[in-house]
Amino acid sequence: MKLEEIADVNIGLVLKRKKATYKSTKTNVYKSFNIKCYEENIEYEDFFSTEDLSNYLTKKGDLIFRLSSPCKIILVNEKTENLLINNLYCIIRCKENMSGEFLKWYLESNMAKQQLEKIAIGSQVKSIPVAKLRLLEIPELDINDQSKIIKIIYNWTKQKELYNKLIEEKNNYYNEIIKKVINRGK
Repeated sequence: MKLEEIADVNIGLVLKRKKATYKSTKTNVYKSFNIKCYEENIEYEDFFSTEDLSNYLTKKGDLIFRLSSPCKIILVNEKTENLLINNLYCIIRCKENMSGEFLKWYLESNMAKQQLEKIAIGSQVKSIPVAKLRLLEIPELDINDQSKIIKIIYNWTKQKELYNKLIEEKNNYYNEIIKKVINRGK
């Protein structure tokens, strides 16, 4: 099935067109999403507009899809809720019987990456047209199968974290042994 059949896919807003020239009592204040703020966990910038832009705000369970390369997909939670999305991203809002967690996993999978590579345009910086993104093929799975996949992904992610922690501890352990041998036990 197509992505547009299971989710609403809408491009973000061109912010310059909606920016308030002067602040007044009718000015609305929004927090504007920025990938750098998200990754570095810093405060989002305020955006002022005299118009109601609530259609461009994220809701819990949405996906924020970065349209330019490298594509990034963020599952909206409490920290990223009610943020204004600009036109470098699109909001993917799942319909009934589609899990945002499953869709995020699928869009980051090799299966979806192959499809995304075929529809990407541009020579220097690749980008994904929203019209073509809407036509992306998504496997048709019921909500129970999606839940099973989510549990498998969650467990595998936890295992990878544990393995990485174990590798780091072993690395420190062997470095200390080597250090003691070099310093002749001191």
